[in-house]
Amino acid sequence: MLSPDYFQIDTNKAEPLYHQIQENLIELIELGLLRSGDMLPSERELSQRYRVTRMTVRQAVDGLVQKGLVQRQQGIGTFVQPRQSVQAFVPTVMGFSQRIRQAGLVPSSHLIECVVVPPTPLIAHRLGIDPLSPVIKLTRLRLVNEEPLMLETSYLSQQRFPDLLKADLANLSLYTYMQEQHDLWVQETEHTLEPVLIDEHEAQHLGLSAGQPAMLVRVLALAANDQPIEYSKSVVRGDRCRYYFRVNTQMPIIT
Repeated sequence: MLSPDYFQIDTNKAEPLYHQIQENLIELIELGLLRSGDMLPSERELSQRYRVTRMTVRQAVDGLVQKGLVQRQQGIGTFVQPRQSVQAFVPTVMGFSQRIRQAGLVPSSHLIECVVVPPTPLIAHRLGIDPLSPVIKLTRLRLVNEEPLMLETSYLSQQRFPDLLKADLANLSLYTYMQEQHDLWVQETEHTLEPVLIDEHEAQHLGLSAGQPAMLVRVLALAANDQPIEYSKSVVRGDRCRYYFRVNTQMPIIT
């Protein structure tokens, strides 16, 4: 049974509570911390862990049922569904600025927040750090030709990057900073894409209306020897982006 510490949301965020619960449970499933066949805690237990009403928990779990991630068994419980085999895609290891410049456009960033925070168990797990080791939370609005494109939040180990708070990350690429200041190069990235609807908080930054479609992109950046160095979540507006994948039969199948 997973520790209650893994079931965490931020009740002070503008994002709806049920959506935060969904995202938290999806991450637990994607990380393999909740595996195929595992039974979710009951609605009563989840409401206690998240400190929300059972109705909110039910709304979150209903969404997971609709996504096919869990299945209710009447009178027994709710179980994680088997994951279907999927193709392993790695779109690019380039950072945002490099990708946009390569497309012949002009990237820029507005720094929203750069603070030291305690990691959630999930973030500590993704970064491979001690759960008590602080992380730097870096939130930036990323723009293309001065038009807001995505709201990006990155998490990095403060111990690994102690001088990051002093860097001019509104004008300097994060990956360039890693290369120039720490001789660290991103060798590989893991991407997870999920369609979502923009909440009120995200809408304010992106200049859109809440409820419009977007893509939630989670990225784990790895240096040599599979060392995790950055974990990020980006909400990308759906009316200004398109994802392209070229797949060949040599790419491995994972489950």
